[in-house]
Amino acid sequence: MENKLFTADMIGPCGLDCSLCMMAQAKEKPCPGCRGPAENKFFYCSEICGIMKCAKLKENHYTFCDECPDFPCEDVMEKENRYQGEYPLKESPLENLRLIREKGMEAFLAEERARWSCGACGGAVSVHTGLCRDCGAKQEAKE
Repeated sequence: MENKLFTADMIGPCGLDCSLCMMAQAKEKPCPGCRGPAENKFFYCSEICGIMKCAKLKENHYTFCDECPDFPCEDVMEKENRYQGEYPLKESPLENLRLIREKGMEAFLAEERARWSCGACGGAVSVHTGLCRDCGAKQEAKE
């Protein structure tokens, strides 16, 4: 199964855009994202991530974590802090969820495509490396 970057299916319950992950951008056997099938799913996401193991998420069939009365929980805040501080480019799951609620999924996805597409070739940029998956060009943060 090939994943499709910058689609609603690639937005994880916490608000992270799985399209930005270098594992989802892999040219061979890309990770299908949090909502995808187990086949080719990155080990961290399928086995370790507290959000993907969240009983409340599963029991209540929440689409996004912000539907939970405990939002933002420790697991969501861990993602927020990590994606705001540990990688060359920044992403905010909390801001992503706010934008989805405020503007709708299609407008959010259009903004994500514009923000995370390589200026040189149009390929997808990895939040983890700051590099374009297609041409390898280093990217600067776009707002």
